[in-house]
Amino acid sequence: MLLCADILIEALPAHVEQTVFTYSVPPALAKEIKIGMEVIVPFGKQTRVGYLLRTYRKNEIPENDFKIKAVQAVTGKQGMDETYLKWLAYVSKYYLSSFSQVVTTAIPRRLSTRIRKLVQPLPNAAEFWATLQQRHPDATSMQELGSYLIANTPRWKTLRGTERKFGAPGKKLLSYFQKQGWIEIVEEIKSQASEKTQLSLEFITLPDTASARQRELLQALRHAPKPVLLQDFVKQHNTTPNTLKRLAEAGALQIQETQILRSPLEHVRGEKALQALTSLQQQVMAQVLQHLEHPTGQPILLHGVTGSGKTEIYLHALYQILQRGDTGMFLVPEIGLTSQMLRRCRAVFGHQVAILHSELSTGEYLDEWQRIEKGEARIVLGARSAIFAPLPRLKLIILDEEHENAYKQDSGLRYDARVLALMRMRLTKGQVIFGSATPRIEAYYQAQEKHWHYLSLPTRVHARPMPPVVLVDMRQEQARENFSAVSHPLKRALEETLARKEQAILLLNRRGYSNSWLCRDCGEAVGCPLCSVGLTYHRHEHVLKCHYCDYRIAPPQHCPGCHSEKIQGFGLGTQKLEELLQKLFKGCRTLRMDRDTTTEKNAHSHLLQRFGRGEADILIGTQMVAKGLDFPRVTLVGILAADMALNLPDFRAAERTFQLLTQAAGRAGRSDLEGRIVLQTYAPEHPAIQFALKHDYEGFYNEELLERQDLHYPPFGSLARLLFAHPQHDKTHAVAQRMIQELVERADDDLWVLGPVDAPLEQLQSLYRVHALIKHPEIKRIKPLLRTLLYKYGGQLQRISLDIDPYSML
Repeated sequence: MLLCADILIEALPAHVEQTVFTYSVPPALAKEIKIGMEVIVPFGKQTRVGYLLRTYRKNEIPENDFKIKAVQAVTGKQGMDETYLKWLAYVSKYYLSSFSQVVTTAIPRRLSTRIRKLVQPLPNAAEFWATLQQRHPDATSMQELGSYLIANTPRWKTLRGTERKFGAPGKKLLSYFQKQGWIEIVEEIKSQASEKTQLSLEFITLPDTASARQRELLQALRHAPKPVLLQDFVKQHNTTPNTLKRLAEAGALQIQETQILRSPLEHVRGEKALQALTSLQQQVMAQVLQHLEHPTGQPILLHGVTGSGKTEIYLHALYQILQRGDTGMFLVPEIGLTSQMLRRCRAVFGHQVAILHSELSTGEYLDEWQRIEKGEARIVLGARSAIFAPLPRLKLIILDEEHENAYKQDSGLRYDARVLALMRMRLTKGQVIFGSATPRIEAYYQAQEKHWHYLSLPTRVHARPMPPVVLVDMRQEQARENFSAVSHPLKRALEETLARKEQAILLLNRRGYSNSWLCRDCGEAVGCPLCSVGLTYHRHEHVLKCHYCDYRIAPPQHCPGCHSEKIQGFGLGTQKLEELLQKLFKGCRTLRMDRDTTTEKNAHSHLLQRFGRGEADILIGTQMVAKGLDFPRVTLVGILAADMALNLPDFRAAERTFQLLTQAAGRAGRSDLEGRIVLQTYAPEHPAIQFALKHDYEGFYNEELLERQDLHYPPFGSLARLLFAHPQHDKTHAVAQRMIQELVERADDDLWVLGPVDAPLEQLQSLYRVHALIKHPEIKRIKPLLRTLLYKYGGQLQRISLDIDPYSML
């Protein structure tokens, strides 16, 4: 009886409904194949990567289903057990996404097998070119294509890349070349990531016939710590590879290939081992332990003010999990925060910690992933995507700064790591801990309604006071003819801080030098031709840059519209602020932390380490400096343009502003040195700013909750956002109108739809964007209808995406 398997095909389009297909398993592969394993299968006229979901005998297949293709190969990779696959199936159902897209998101593409078609001249490049010159000497298009195929770069001519470069005419010429026998198109199946190996030595025996020098080498090898790399041993003991090879031939030692782990943690030094808890922390920890021992399926919300010692609770909880033989996960919202957390985790847990984030090289990511799979690393620290780490016996997931929208993926599978954590722990009967000084309104509401366990740390460690906040009304500053970005109170505070040899952090949530390149005559700003946004001026590169598609041009000297010469940069970015501070405070040492300064590997960590060592007096940055940082010599935090986000078209604008201000304020006064905050704003009367002044979370929550209730926003209803994108504006609107109309006609009376209208970012990367916001008391009630409509209309535009529980309305 033939063994068959259900195979999930990787990377199929999101609107394709069927992603699982039946294949036969050849007898030669039957013993190798396992659930969750990566396989190679024929799919139409292509070869594709797939994942095995289950196996069964052929008599379970309907009799008329007789044309079954066979699995071609097993790659040997296995990253998903049955529980993991079941969790991913729940994720697919919740987000109305294809199972294929979910699995493709969970297993990083750089770890999967790559299949590509290559174009190769026959029998070789020289003879192919000679034949083409002889047969078609005057055919320009053939000459161009032929020249490309024999060129040294790119080294590999892929079929997709060649067709993209030469378009439809090139596709026809390739077909002609193939029929003439001048080229062949071959498939390359290759792992995108590979293990790193080196030759190592292993002591076997000490022969009686060995010379004194040989005995010396063998004794050194015998007592050397493992593994002993051949190249290192040769250098350390002044010998040669041939000498060691002869000893191997004599049976005295063995030379073998050994995997070398590329560890991103080699440079990390632990600091502050597990600390003793204060009496209040002990009370909280006792309740955490109780919930770890007897999980109820309800998460824990740990609400602690900045500096209250939440991190110590996290580390003690992870320690208890490891003592039980289980594993844990520690998620942070930003890669930049992992460096400080990593040092703490390394001090407590040593090499049991693995780290996963997008800045790792492909080799480092592979080795960390394998350490996790094998159970060698039992704690995973990382950003959003680390939620997919294949930890066995996972019983605790901690999400620090749980309020951060960085936990929400805003492209592809638009998952929320917080939701996925809840799903995963309910399936494995584990525990989730959400921690924040400023919890999401929805999270705090769940805790107040007793649906979540609520634990509180209302005071800072050792009863340190919250720093006082000085409010600066920038309208009054301008009335006093101070048009600088640095107000008089902030300037005085910086002078005093620098005089005391203390440190300051300045938050400006806008990178670049000037936020627009503006004509003073006609008022037009230079915009991106691919996106409906203005270009930002970056002075160090002397370039105007789009922060959405990375389109770049040199700053024009004349206005493109009216040709005026009165065109220049306006507004303030982190680059310009850094330059301004260096002019105001001679000799002041500054560091800037934004996306432009953190593009290189480990840049976040290096910048923060330099600041921690006192190599700079002022750290300037975007929102990444507002959270998670703990520097004892920071006594001043300046917040410039505190009201920047208040005017965004987003019902969470006030909440995000309050959270950002409160978190930024928490970076000051975290040691015995007294801290203070200077907050600059053009809207000092706004409730979000007034409550942040007083560090009053409860007051803000109560006022915001009333507004949410009136407008049926979460937590009093569910949201989904439909986003339609296509190169043609009219077609985008027409399809959106038809789909929304059918949704309204077929749904129940509880449905509210706002739109469809142009998205705030109307054009992005050459695509016109239309969106609609869906409100419903329980969005799950209309998910079957949404799924049906997505499959019906999905192929009519370039992209239709559904965002369940959206966090971005842009």
